[in-house]
Amino acid sequence: MRTIQKIGIAYLILCAAFIISDCRRPASEILNEASKNPNSVEKLDLGLGKLGTVPPVLFTFPNLKWLDLRMNELTSLPENTGDWSNLEHLNIYGNDIEKLPASVSRLSRLRFFFAGNNDFVGIPTELTGTSIEAIYLDSNKIEFKESDIDTVMQFPKLEVLDLARNRKIAAFPKNFGFLASHPKLRLLILKETGLKPSQIESARKLLPKVKIEF
Repeated sequence: MRTIQKIGIAYLILCAAFIISDCRRPASEILNEASKNPNSVEKLDLGLGKLGTVPPVLFTFPNLKWLDLRMNELTSLPENTGDWSNLEHLNIYGNDIEKLPASVSRLSRLRFFFAGNNDFVGIPTELTGTSIEAIYLDSNKIEFKESDIDTVMQFPKLEVLDLARNRKIAAFPKNFGFLASHPKLRLLILKETGLKPSQIESARKLLPKVKIEF
């Protein structure tokens, strides 16, 4: 299956999680059960768990690959986030996070990062060093500066970048054309930003191989 199809499936799974959220078990119950056999745990869905902070017990699952912490009233991730060495999918949608800890760069297997509806002002440089393929930063506070383009160019496997509903994006940075030489980027989502149709048309000419959704 092509990578971009896998990314689409991952997004559909995220949407489905919202639909069934009313039937959720308490986070404490989920973690207590998982702790009985920590080595076997590869996936944890703690979305809407009202955690407030990331519980230390989450670092006792050495084979964790998929972690959902969406809508948990989080303001930060712990400094040792990089200890999730096998993590491939991280969802922190709907929190109040504005920066990632430096240790995230040690998540060499991380491929999918869902961080919509947070407080990021730029594309996290801490994702450099990961295997990131899709970044969802919709509904944040991103302005899309030259430094963001430089950051994206540090993600050689990135295929999807979602910046929808970042209202502060009103112009493209001067180095935007650099993305034309990105080896993998195929989809850039800029729906409901401050950009104008004429700006999007110019951008599409600069990046003929990238689909720009507006």
